Amino acid sequence: MDMKVLAALLLSSLLSLQPLFADSVDQKALNNEVIIAANWQQHSGEYCAYFYQSFNGATDQLEALLAKTPEGKKPAIITDIDDTLISGTRYFTSLVDTHESRSIERSRFWWNHQETKALPGSVEFLQKANSLGIEIFYISGRFNDVKTITINKLKQLGYPVISERNVILQAEKNITLSKEDKRQHIIKAGYHPIMLFGDQLDDLGEVVKGLYPEKKKWVSQHQDKLGRQWFILPNTVYGFWEEAISKDYRTLSPAEKHRVRIRQVNDTELPVPVPESYRQHIIMADLWVRKSADFDATAIQTYNLANKALEAPENRYATDRAIIVDIDGTLIDYPPNHLIPPLCKAFPEPEAKMRNYEKQLQSTSIPGAREFLNKAAALGYEIFYLTAREHSSGRPGHKGDVENFTLKQLAANGFPKVTQTNLLNRSKYCPVNKKSCDKEHQRKAIMAGRINGKKYDVRLFVGDLLDDFDLKEQGLSPFDQASVEKTRNLYGRKYFIIPNPVNKTWMRQYYSQIAGKDICQLSDQERSDIRRSLIEDWPEKDLHKAAQASSSFQ
Repeated sequence: MDMKVLAALLLSSLLSLQPLFADSVDQKALNNEVIIAANWQQHSGEYCAYFYQSFNGATDQLEALLAKTPEGKKPAIITDIDDTLISGTRYFTSLVDTHESRSIERSRFWWNHQETKALPGSVEFLQKANSLGIEIFYISGRFNDVKTITINKLKQLGYPVISERNVILQAEKNITLSKEDKRQHIIKAGYHPIMLFGDQLDDLGEVVKGLYPEKKKWVSQHQDKLGRQWFILPNTVYGFWEEAISKDYRTLSPAEKHRVRIRQVNDTELPVPVPESYRQHIIMADLWVRKSADFDATAIQTYNLANKALEAPENRYATDRAIIVDIDGTLIDYPPNHLIPPLCKAFPEPEAKMRNYEKQLQSTSIPGAREFLNKAAALGYEIFYLTAREHSSGRPGHKGDVENFTLKQLAANGFPKVTQTNLLNRSKYCPVNKKSCDKEHQRKAIMAGRINGKKYDVRLFVGDLLDDFDLKEQGLSPFDQASVEKTRNLYGRKYFIIPNPVNKTWMRQYYSQIAGKDICQLSDQERSDIRRSLIEDWPEKDLHKAAQASSSFQ
C-alpha cells in the first residue's frame, strides 16, 4: 500500500477515536453504547433460539431430576423474573439518546407500567413443572410495593403462581436483595431446588466476589451444573457482569466508565478507520462476549446440553452419524481486533487480510468446545468444520493459505479430526461457476455422499448463527425470527447455539432487510439511523417524566 494512503488512513482512524475518548463523554453517549446489544436481544432469532434451547433442555431433564428428590423434601424450581421470564430490555433501551440513567423511582414506575412479554419457552416449561407437582418460587430484585402487580402480570402471562409467598421480592428499596439468603430460606422450609434459572450468575449461586477473572474461575468450578441444574439466559444489555470489569465501577463517571469499557475490549488502537457510531454502538455487545463470565456460562451450558445429546440413543446408535460445527464464535473466539474490517469495508489488500487471520492465533477456544468435540470423536461421530472463511487470501503464490492457517489453528486448540477433508470453507462444493456460496451447499455435500462417498446422517449442528443450521434446506430463512418458531422443538436437541451479539453476518442481513437493500450501499449515518430506529422504546416513560416534574413543582 502507498505510504501516503496508509498515513491518511491512520490519521483518519486517530481522529475518529477522539470523541470516544474525550472527557466530555456523557450519560447519553454511554447509553448509546448498548444499541447493537439491544438490537440483537430484541430482534434476533438467535436470542429466541437460545431461550428455546435452554427450556427444551430443562424440560428433557425435568422428570429425571424430579425422581432424585430426597425423601421428605418437596421439589422446587427457583427462578428470576426480569429477562429470564419477562422481557425487560425496554427499560434500558428507552434510555438511548437521553441523558437519563437508572433510578429507584424510574424502576418502580417501570414495574407498574411496563408492557409485559413472556420470553420464548418459559411459560410452557413452568406450566409443565407445575403439572408434575413441582413448586415454583420467583425471586426478584423488584421492590415489595409492586408485588401485587407483579403477581398479576405473571398470572396474566400464564406463569403458575400458587400463592403470594412464592413471589419473593426486595423488602428495602435501598438494600440489595441477597438471592442466596432467599434460596437458603426456601431450602430450610423443606424444599429441594431441582433447577435454578436466571440471567445473572447471582441467580444461580453465591458468586465469588471480585472482578472478571475471579467470576470466570467460579463459573469453571461450577461448570457441571450448567445446563443441568442451573440455566443461565443471555443478557447483553445490563447486569452485574458489567460491574466486574473494574474496581468501584458503580462510582465512576460516564467518561470513566466509557474508558474502562474501551480498555477492556482492547479497542484503543485500530489499523484502519471504523465508523464512530458503529464502534460506539457495539461496545456493550463486545464487552459481554469478551469480559463477562456470563458469556462463558452460556457457552458451557450449550456444550453441556450438546454433550447430553451425543449420548441420546437415537443419536449414538445412528449409522454414519456426523456433527457439523461452525468455527468463528462457536469454537474459536473472535480476535481482539474483530472490528477490522468494519461491517461494510474489505481489507485494502490480501496481505492485510492474512495478517488479520494470523492475529487470530491469539484467540482461545470457546469454553466447553474442545471437550465436546473430543467426546464426540471418541464416541465415533464424524466431525465437519464448516466456515465462512475463504480458501485463500488472494496473495499471489499462496493458494490455500487461509485453509492451511485454519487447520493449524484448530489443531493448536486441541480439536479432533482436523483434516482438509473435514474442513469445508465457503468455496468448496459450490455450484458450477460460482466462487462463493452459502453453507447449505457444503451441508448438502456431506449428506449426499460427495465428501468421501459416504452419506452422513447429521445428528447435531452447532453454531452462533441460525445460518449454521439446515434451515434453508427446509425452505426457511435463517434471518427471520419466524423460522425459530417453526423449529422451536429442535433447539437444545439437534440445534445448539452459542450467543454472539457481535456476529457481523446477522447484523448485515437483518439491517439490510429493514433497509430494503444491502446496507453497505448506505452511508455510515444511514446505517446508524437504522440501528437506532430498531430500539424498542417505552412509551410510558413520558408519564414518568411528567410525574417527576409534577412532584418537583409541588
